[in-house]
Amino acid sequence: MRFLVAGLVLIVVGIGLTEYTRRHPSEDKKAGVDKAKKVKNAPTAPPTMTALVETVSPAPDAAAPADSFDLAGLLTSTGDVTPGFSPLLRGAVKARELHGTADGAVMVLEKSGSTALVRIPASGAPTVLTVRTTAISTVSVDPKDNRLVWGEGGTVKSMPVAGGEVKTHIAFTRALVTSVASHGDIIVAALVPRDGDPFAADPNGAVVSIDDGEAKLIATEQIRPREVLYDGKDEAFFVAGYPSGLTRVALDGSFTARIAERADGPVALEPGAITYRFPQASSPELKRGGRSGGSMKTVARVDVEWLAVQNGVVRYTTTGIAPRLFESKPDDEAGVELAAIKGVVKGLAWAGEKMWLLTADDDGVVTLQVK
Repeated sequence: MRFLVAGLVLIVVGIGLTEYTRRHPSEDKKAGVDKAKKVKNAPTAPPTMTALVETVSPAPDAAAPADSFDLAGLLTSTGDVTPGFSPLLRGAVKARELHGTADGAVMVLEKSGSTALVRIPASGAPTVLTVRTTAISTVSVDPKDNRLVWGEGGTVKSMPVAGGEVKTHIAFTRALVTSVASHGDIIVAALVPRDGDPFAADPNGAVVSIDDGEAKLIATEQIRPREVLYDGKDEAFFVAGYPSGLTRVALDGSFTARIAERADGPVALEPGAITYRFPQASSPELKRGGRSGGSMKTVARVDVEWLAVQNGVVRYTTTGIAPRLFESKPDDEAGVELAAIKGVVKGLAWAGEKMWLLTADDDGVVTLQVK
């Protein structure tokens, strides 16, 4: 009998504790934060991560002359373009990394073994900013200083959008730079091993902050880190993992938090929101929500290839053989089709009243067009 009474008492106590917990949730749960997803980073990095961020003194920049890239041969005022757009450049080149800037856009062009960073002003003809002798892996635009920051092998370089001197910030001996983001003095970069398999599902990548030529690990043992975003405050964001998800990381390296278990690029960051592709196999979506995670709203139930966001308005292109350009305003679930795009979309940029599309036809001819 005593054992029976004791058992009943334990059951009653358990029910009471469960009910108390239900009626008095923790502050993290009230805020919609899952504590299990927020991980305090170890105070010391694993040896493999320490080796990944080893650096050497950067060599002086040795860019090729700007006139060594034949941009004039690509300038055009004619061509088969998307309705409502006008052609700017057209030719059999490899074009990528199209980004909006404060006063236009920038892109990367590759032709005849050379790689050029090209400025596209809001009005006027495109111009070559610099010609690189090695491949550019990633480019971003610093909104504070209006400069370009890019990864070139294991180095991180920058220059003003309007043109000027190229600065080498850091040179990694064992790492390749897969993504960069910058705001003022701080650069955030994703790294993978120089000699590794880029498609391996190994946790051998990292995310670092770079300040005055010094790199600091802020997220270690990441799988294929990429799509780095940073707005100049105390946190950065990136895509990593297999399957991939969206992670928020403290700039001082104190914690990482998975804010979306499934996410992939493209990703766009704003002061109060983050927008990303949700790569669900059966029905991919474009999602948007708070930067700390929690409830994410579906912007569109389509597979998105390219993305541009401005003042809460989202413009995106769809994948497939008949891509479309759409616009979704806040609280507008339907979205509006802006254009049926001819060819395969290679890039989208939006700044102010101007929008640029980069497309390629079946013969590999690339067209940069503006609206």
